[in-house]
Amino acid sequence: MFPDNPSLIQTGPSSPSSSLWSKPPTPLVLIHDGGGTIFSYYCLNELDRPLHGISNPHYDSGEPFPGGIPEMARLYIEYIKSVVPRGNLIIGGWSLGGLLSLEVASQLAKEEEDGSQLNLLGIVMIDSVCPLAWRRGGSEGFLKIIRNGAAWGPHTKEETKRKVTRCFSESSRMVGEWELPSWEGRKPPPVILLRAKDKVPVPGEVEGTISRVDVCREDKHLGWDGYRKGLITKVVDIPGHHFNIFSEMEHVDVVTEEIGRACGELEGWHVRRFVSWGEEKR
Repeated sequence: MFPDNPSLIQTGPSSPSSSLWSKPPTPLVLIHDGGGTIFSYYCLNELDRPLHGISNPHYDSGEPFPGGIPEMARLYIEYIKSVVPRGNLIIGGWSLGGLLSLEVASQLAKEEEDGSQLNLLGIVMIDSVCPLAWRRGGSEGFLKIIRNGAAWGPHTKEETKRKVTRCFSESSRMVGEWELPSWEGRKPPPVILLRAKDKVPVPGEVEGTISRVDVCREDKHLGWDGYRKGLITKVVDIPGHHFNIFSEMEHVDVVTEEIGRACGELEGWHVRRFVSWGEEKR
């Protein structure tokens, strides 16, 4: 589907800053959603930093990942290292991409103990719902929960529909089997969650029916406190519902702005932690 994986979506500033004290912006790697593609990230406006996208390498073949989410994460770490071999890094993604980012972060934390040269500053989740909420039915468990399919454009090819639908099905299976990271005494990186304000319209607006991605829509942290209290460092509300975040231009403008702001905050928090650590050492 994409000739390179990761794909370079944005190169970042064309010229280095003239300040002797400023550092180049931290690269951002965004991981695909449940449909396996990274088309949505190409809709983003300029973020003024290198932006790489990881698509599902099995999108065309339909081959499953026997090891599930952890196996995907191990492969994606190798992809990441091919474009950011050392230094600071920010990862994230929309929906499934946020879940995969969490698993990647956990595995990178283990590598850090073995001398990894990558320094993960944090995660930007884009409307990623904690899967434990799906398994429990969320705070609205008395409702009938449905799975919404992708919203196809008028010119979407049947082959594309088939491949995306297959990826969604396989993703659902893997997430259902996924044992979320335990961290084993390690501290997760900061996580900034961009949360869609609206609920997904359901077919026919049947009373008592809700999309699976909205089981925790009223919960500020989209169910993540049920996994690990304090995992979400900050929540930012964004316009639209889960499936039109990137399809409406006015939404894309806001999402781009908030992703950029989140990356800047993660960089700022890292600097303050580093300065604080240095002062403690003196």
